[in-house]
Amino acid sequence: MESNSGTVYLVHSSNDSNDTATIRTLFNRWFLVLTLGLLNVSNAALWITYSAIADYTQLFYNVTADGVNWLALVYPLASLVFGLPTAYCLDRLGVRTGLLIGAIFSASGGAMRYASAILAQPSFSLALAGQITAAIAQPFFMFSPTAVASEFPVSQRATANTLGSMSNPLGILLTNILSPLLVKSKTDLPLVSLVYFMAAAAALLFSVVTSIFTRQAPGVAESELHQSAAAQHLTFWLSIRACLTNRAFGLLLLAVGAGMGLFTALSALLEQILCPYGYSDQFAGICGAVLIGAGLVGAGVAGAVADYTKRFITLSKVSFSLAAATSAAFAALIGRPNSHAAVVSSIAAFGAFGFAFYPIALELGVEATHPVGEAVSTGLLVLAGQLASVVLMVAGQVLATPTATTALTACAVPPPMDYSLACLVFAGMAAVLAILYTLMFNTDYKRQEAEKRQLDAAKAAADSISEAAASIGHAQVGSGPDEQA
Repeated sequence: MESNSGTVYLVHSSNDSNDTATIRTLFNRWFLVLTLGLLNVSNAALWITYSAIADYTQLFYNVTADGVNWLALVYPLASLVFGLPTAYCLDRLGVRTGLLIGAIFSASGGAMRYASAILAQPSFSLALAGQITAAIAQPFFMFSPTAVASEFPVSQRATANTLGSMSNPLGILLTNILSPLLVKSKTDLPLVSLVYFMAAAAALLFSVVTSIFTRQAPGVAESELHQSAAAQHLTFWLSIRACLTNRAFGLLLLAVGAGMGLFTALSALLEQILCPYGYSDQFAGICGAVLIGAGLVGAGVAGAVADYTKRFITLSKVSFSLAAATSAAFAALIGRPNSHAAVVSSIAAFGAFGFAFYPIALELGVEATHPVGEAVSTGLLVLAGQLASVVLMVAGQVLATPTATTALTACAVPPPMDYSLACLVFAGMAAVLAILYTLMFNTDYKRQEAEKRQLDAAKAAADSISEAAASIGHAQVGSGPDEQA
């Protein structure tokens, strides 16, 4: 009896210990997602600050519109230059250390931008240097969602990935709303620079806490099983080679690159696309907000559905195909004046389906290339998107032609350019890639299969231990009467 009581006590103590470890693990995971979200939002705010108040930026720093554009263009260029070193850093040092390094660059860039605005003579060169410094941080945050999501059980990864990856466009949306509210004249530039520097500094503080205090709790079986596949990752350069020679991943590179490039080009050129047909700057701003807002909703729904159904491939094909179709609808509608509702509806649908595709594609990139590290596969997909963004923005400028008539134009700067051909070319490209992707893409869920094998092996080992313990217990019970005799 005393023995049985003691056994019950030990099991109860073990359960309490496991419960505590499980709670700690859950806190660590979600705090990491929160930190990534804050870093992405604050860094996106640094990226898009000046574009949202371009006219006041020109006056404050006494530069041309091209100068203001360079403040935004350095971000994708920095990703192309520093992308592979960032992926290597994340792969070798881990996601928490990588996020901390990125947070330091982001906060430092914000500090330099604020310093440039409070000098007696505002310094555009220092502001540009701050933008470049903050831009170096962006790949650390953009490449990390799948690595962060890998710490979650399979049933929660798509949701965690969606929250991490969609925080960047959320930051763009919030900045486009907040910056015009804060800046009413050029003298308000120091204020908005201070606000976004403080946001980056707060995100840095969260990253420090995450790096020091939220490591995975040791000895938690569930966490170890979900993390065990990471120990088998290939070396960095073998990972690059494995990705670039993987047919399924090659299709993802084309699809994700085209999707990100199309989103960036439409976002950057939206006002210029719409104004020749009588659509005001205010309406273009509404369209931009609707594009991102609908996208966030679509991504959230797609992540939840993917976690519930596990049909990642089907969801990716449906969302990418519908995104291509709605981009064609937008291209066909922009030339029709006074079609505000139709234009807004098409841009909302494109955002919803396009954003839904993105986090699912990142997860498929990891599954298709396992045992490649998550940061490597995601980094290559993001780099493809950044490269496509630059190419499509340049192509849009080349394909634009002078507007045949100015009777409807709402453009403030003459002569307005007609981007209808560019939009049709972009939509045609998306349609061709959607057909190829739908017909040709397929992959095994390699990471999930590897984890299942490890889980089965762990359960088999646990069963063997239980059977051995039971045999010993029976043997001790059987020898009891003999000893007493």
